[in-house]
Amino acid sequence: MSGRSPRIPKIGALLLGALLALACGAPTMSQLKALVRASFPGVPQMSIEELDRRLEEAPPPLVIDVREPFEYEVSHLPGAVHAQGEDIAELVAGADTDRPVVLYCSVGYRSSAAVADLIQLHDPDILDRVWNLEGSIFEWANSGRPVYRGDVEVDHVHPYDRQWGKLLEPHLRP
Repeated sequence: MSGRSPRIPKIGALLLGALLALACGAPTMSQLKALVRASFPGVPQMSIEELDRRLEEAPPPLVIDVREPFEYEVSHLPGAVHAQGEDIAELVAGADTDRPVVLYCSVGYRSSAAVADLIQLHDPDILDRVWNLEGSIFEWANSGRPVYRGDVEVDHVHPYDRQWGKLLEPHLRP
């Protein structure tokens, strides 16, 4: 996947602003979702409600967790597979072209960057079927939807770090 150097200054400033907000009183999920949308305007966003509905359809979306392996091991969305870097594009390219693909991370920033990288490939078999899960696993779990460790439903989500973990409901933090 290609680098993101032209966006780094803008993204860095926005991320710094979000981190400052966290340090000074924790931004809301709505503020973070707005930050992600502003940082990645060309990335299609799918709501947690839409993904929940689509998981009941045939074929269900290919759900890809782009977080670090240790985050995925704590819990993940139902049926999600883990991939990072070049493996994401390979996984998407190998999936049925009629199957939607949804990427997620903790709050949607890393997964939006990954979707942006996929879009830059200009592959027509990818362009119309990839989305970022808006609010990602934090919003999914905060809404009461299930998360899993392997095939076992669990009640915890990796908080990413202490500051970002404040966005999780207290009972979801390990």
